[in-house]
Amino acid sequence: MTRKSAVMYEGENAFKTSHPKAKVTSSLPKTSTLGSSARSRTELKLTDMGLPGLGYIMGGGFPTSSVYLLTGQTGSYYQAFAQQALYNMAKAETKVAYYTIESTSEDVLQDMATFKWDVNEYLDNGSWVFTRLIPPTLKTIAGKTPEDPREQTLDLPPNSLTSLTEDFSERLKEGRWTALNIAYLLNCYPEQEITDLVMYWVNAAHTFGGIHFILMPEGTHSESHLNYLKSIVDGVLSFRFAQGFEQAEGEIEIQKLRRVIPKVKTVRHAIQDDGLVIETSARVG
Repeated sequence: MTRKSAVMYEGENAFKTSHPKAKVTSSLPKTSTLGSSARSRTELKLTDMGLPGLGYIMGGGFPTSSVYLLTGQTGSYYQAFAQQALYNMAKAETKVAYYTIESTSEDVLQDMATFKWDVNEYLDNGSWVFTRLIPPTLKTIAGKTPEDPREQTLDLPPNSLTSLTEDFSERLKEGRWTALNIAYLLNCYPEQEITDLVMYWVNAAHTFGGIHFILMPEGTHSESHLNYLKSIVDGVLSFRFAQGFEQAEGEIEIQKLRRVIPKVKTVRHAIQDDGLVIETSARVG
């Protein structure tokens, strides 16, 4: 007789439904574990990333040790999703490395302040690190920008992303979750360099763990290359914005998810004062 692997959920409210319009206070991230199979000695861990309702609607959450590509049009909150997840993990004492390029760390902090996500404490103790990447095409602009003592800088040589790969490797070994908006790099580096970078991140994430977000706006790059990158990463989430009757709302389409079968393919969420809140009950009509 084959014994099915049990799923264990942390937290007494893991399966409690909530009204989609209700104000929900963000909690620390919950994790769940799928028992190891006969073919693998590695337990599959899922996380709700501290987003209210995500663990319930997804049957535990998203697999860790993974790289996720988040895409969406401007205003669809795909970047806010990553920022909220990283902020929640920082509160749970997980280290974070946030890479910026055309935006500064101050830009990111201002965006996060919209939802009252204050990471200054984590910047001070080093658990949250901003690293601004400076490709050759941005050196002149970066040189005219006042230095921010809260961010580190990494000069990138032309036609090679090896230094970024090495930096990411060090951050991952520190146990950090990461985020990188890859759009600008796609404009100034060969496609093969981008592909090699993503392949390395995926393999390293499988080895060292954590969750890592690659952010990319829709409709700005080669569709064929984007599809190839989607085939490499562990998960692809596409964000769409919709205006609700009482509040801003949106949908997350789960285009790809490795190692688990999602309970749903589309996740609806509301935009509230403290971030994204996942709807956990079906709509009527």
